[in-house]
Amino acid sequence: MFCPVCESEYEKGIERCPDDDAELVERLTPENTLHDSSEARFVPLHNIGSPAEAEMVSDILQQNGIRAAVQSGGMDAFSPLLSSTSPGAVVLVDERDYDRAMELYNAFFGQDTTPLTGTTLEEDEEFSSEEEEFESEEE
Repeated sequence: MFCPVCESEYEKGIERCPDDDAELVERLTPENTLHDSSEARFVPLHNIGSPAEAEMVSDILQQNGIRAAVQSGGMDAFSPLLSSTSPGAVVLVDERDYDRAMELYNAFFGQDTTPLTGTTLEEDEEFSSEEEEFESEEE
């Protein structure tokens, strides 16, 4: 017997899942399970200021049932430590989850592209410009 919610297997004689309180089924099929195991088609959700922040955003989305991955330069979600030196990353989500993912992202961060460091790419560029002007004035 199987739970159609958590997909745990139980011995015969047990009729309900103790964790989900769902009625158990003889076998799991695409029609009686809640999990969609079909292949994801990833689309960009948001360009984030740093790969580490993108990984954290991806984790939040995944914890809310959204299939997400991170793409940063030549690196991806399988090598976040190596990609931490890349200038930004893109959070990808399954196109079927896009609207819900955008809703979650905006609820957590609004339009902030660097939700953890607190500066935006425009602010970083503005700071660099001001720094260059200051340096040229010193010469």
